[in-house]
Amino acid sequence: AAVTTIPSATVAALAVTALATMPCVPCVPCVPCVPWVAAVAALGCVWPHAVACPSVCRCSGERVYCNDRGLTAVPEGLPPHATTLFLQNNRIVDAGIPAALAALPQLRVLYLYANALEQLPQHLPPGLRELHLQDNNVRGLGRSALARAPLLERLHLDDNSVSAAGIEDDAFADNLHLRLLFLSRNHLSSVPAGLPPALEELRLDDNRIHTIPLRAFQGLPALRCLVLDGNLLANQRMADDTFSRLGNLSELSLGRNALAAPPANLPPGSLRRLSLAANAISHVPAGALARMRALERLDLSDNNLTTLPRGLFDDLGSLSHLALRNNPWFCGCNLAWLRDWLRGRAPAGLQVKGLLCQAPAKLRGRQVRELRGEMDACEAHGRLGAAAASSSLATLPPAPAASSSSSPAGAAVGLRLQAAPGGSLRVRWPPSQPGTSLRLSWGRPGTGSVTETLVRGERGEYVVSSLQPRAPYRVCLAPLERSPA
Repeated sequence: AAVTTIPSATVAALAVTALATMPCVPCVPCVPCVPWVAAVAALGCVWPHAVACPSVCRCSGERVYCNDRGLTAVPEGLPPHATTLFLQNNRIVDAGIPAALAALPQLRVLYLYANALEQLPQHLPPGLRELHLQDNNVRGLGRSALARAPLLERLHLDDNSVSAAGIEDDAFADNLHLRLLFLSRNHLSSVPAGLPPALEELRLDDNRIHTIPLRAFQGLPALRCLVLDGNLLANQRMADDTFSRLGNLSELSLGRNALAAPPANLPPGSLRRLSLAANAISHVPAGALARMRALERLDLSDNNLTTLPRGLFDDLGSLSHLALRNNPWFCGCNLAWLRDWLRGRAPAGLQVKGLLCQAPAKLRGRQVRELRGEMDACEAHGRLGAAAASSSLATLPPAPAASSSSSPAGAAVGLRLQAAPGGSLRVRWPPSQPGTSLRLSWGRPGTGSVTETLVRGERGEYVVSSLQPRAPYRVCLAPLERSPA
């Protein structure tokens, strides 16, 4: 058969003509290089740059995986088109963060958790949106380092050594887009100052925060989630306006603190989740949950509650989960309203956990909802049904200054009342034998609301807080009914 030879120039021309009629698409790196590459480029097709991946890493598209390699420094030769860089679980130190890291213009997410860093990286890419620095030993936050990432939206600093003294007052001044800040399990003794106004979620749990001053959360209109579990907070060390200005707050968690009552002035309109578990709450003021019509989850578990004021849940039409575990509930007259509410007026589908009677002994272990005739013969308001009960009527003075320690007129023998600072009342009685439990109750005559708690007889005193100035209160003390032998 005859063989016709076509000149190579003609072949190239035909190839270029054919390619010119095809749509211009990105070339695939694995296509073998052919003599017409230059001609194709001249037609406007873009041939991707062949960028090498560091030998210690694995590159997949725009993601670079250099994690779990035992590295002490960021590898050289990172591809400039990388958007996500994984460097976690190494041994990278501060000196191992090169200036070249700031020259990655497309980098958006940087994982540096579980390394050996002691300060914020000084060479952050300007387009960075998300920075993970958990489980290092970072001690402080400075403006100069954070200003290099002005578009930062998420900053994870859990499990470090950040202290209040280590955070500059204007550390976040250039981070106007920061929406999420995690500082759980650090060494903070106070809420950081100068928080960015776009912040939506702030986690400060498991620190050493003991005081929240006036206007600590001012200027945070977008804040939706605030977690303060596991700190040293007490009612008297929290300003009255601590949470009142957070109009968009939907989740507030204050578990594992030292609260004696729910904080004052909680935002009523937006709050959906409220956790007050594992505190020292012994009473809840009658209006503490007023107008919280959006509240869906409430946790009062692991406190010292024996009763709740009548009508406490009347406004909670959206409530779906109510946790009341591990409280010494006294199933007497003062809880009859709660039983009736659960039966007839509670929101449909409400799940109630842990509302079990602990006293009197004959009702121990019973569900409050299941009680029938046991509460039908409630005693008159203000009486405890015990012959040995002591009762006093006191009126709080308008000022917080302490009054005389002598009993007010009408006080029963052995029970003394004394006004204490902060709208509180100090109740004193002759100490009894160790192991004796007493039932202390107080309430305003005519309101139908009485609060109770259990106290140890040997203590000899108890401070009742969050009372209304100039209002009269009836205080009663009686021995707790003992279990039959």
